[in-house]
Amino acid sequence: MFKQFVRAEIAAGLDETYQFEDWEAAHPGRGYHDVHVAVIQERETCVPTLRRVLGATPLRILESGCGSGRWVAFLERLGHRVVGLDDSAAPLAVARRHDPAMRLVRGDVVSAPFRGGSFDVVFSSYVAEHFEDGPRALFDEIRRLLVPGGRLLLIVPCDNPFRRLLTDRALQAFYAVCRLRRRPLAFTEYRFRPTEMTALLGAAGFRVEHCEPDDFRHPWAKGLSLDLGPLVRPRGAPPGTWELNPAGRALSRLLNGLSPWAACAGALFVARAEERP
Repeated sequence: MFKQFVRAEIAAGLDETYQFEDWEAAHPGRGYHDVHVAVIQERETCVPTLRRVLGATPLRILESGCGSGRWVAFLERLGHRVVGLDDSAAPLAVARRHDPAMRLVRGDVVSAPFRGGSFDVVFSSYVAEHFEDGPRALFDEIRRLLVPGGRLLLIVPCDNPFRRLLTDRALQAFYAVCRLRRRPLAFTEYRFRPTEMTALLGAAGFRVEHCEPDDFRHPWAKGLSLDLGPLVRPRGAPPGTWELNPAGRALSRLLNGLSPWAACAGALFVARAEERP
C-alpha cells in the first residue's frame, strides 16, 4: 500500500466528499442527477461490469459513502432499491435539494444505522482508502449489513505501475523535503495494489470474484489527470477537468496500449461475503 499525505494546512480545509459544482444551478431538480448519470454511462469504464453483476432483478443496495448521490441515481435507474449513506451534511443536502425522494441517511459508514442482513449488495466507491488504520472496520461493517452470500462492489485507488515508477517516488521526495523543513503532513489516502486489496478482503471474509481497472474512457482519464495535473489537461482548464490535452491523450494511448492497468486510477472488486463458520 502506498500511503499518501498532504500538507496539514491543506488537510484542515478539505471536505473529501463534496466539491461545489459550478454547473449545478443550471440543472435544477432531477436534471442535476441526469447530468451525473449521463457522465457515468458515457465515461465510467466500470458500467458494463456493474450492469452484468447486478442483473435485472431489483436488489436492495446500499451505497456506503454516497456523497451527493450520483451513483445512487445511476443504480436507481437500473431498477434497484437504493439507500445512500454518508456522514457529511453538505453533499446530502445537495442530493436532497435536487431529489427529495432519494433515500439518503446521514451516518457513519463503519457504524451504520441498519440491521444486519439489510442489503443484497453494498457499493463503495473511493471511500475505503481514507481510513489510516486500514479498511478492515469498514469491511466488517459491510459484511454485517449484507445478507449471507451478498456482494460488495468496491472501487479503491490503484497503486498502478506508472505510479510505482514515477508518481510515488516524486511524492516520497516531496514528503522528505516537507519533513526536513518541518512542514507538518496529514494522511489523506492509501493506494492499493490489486493483490493487497484481495488479501485485505479475504481477511475480512470476502471472496473476490472479479477485479478490473477503473478509470474514465478516452479521451478522459482519472489516473493521469490526478497524477500529472496541468501537464496533461488543457491549458486553463479548471481542477475538476478530466479531459486530456493532446500530449495527455498520446501518453494515455501509449500506456493503455501496454496494459489497461498501467495508469488506471483505481481498481474495481466484485467480492462475495462468505458464509460465517
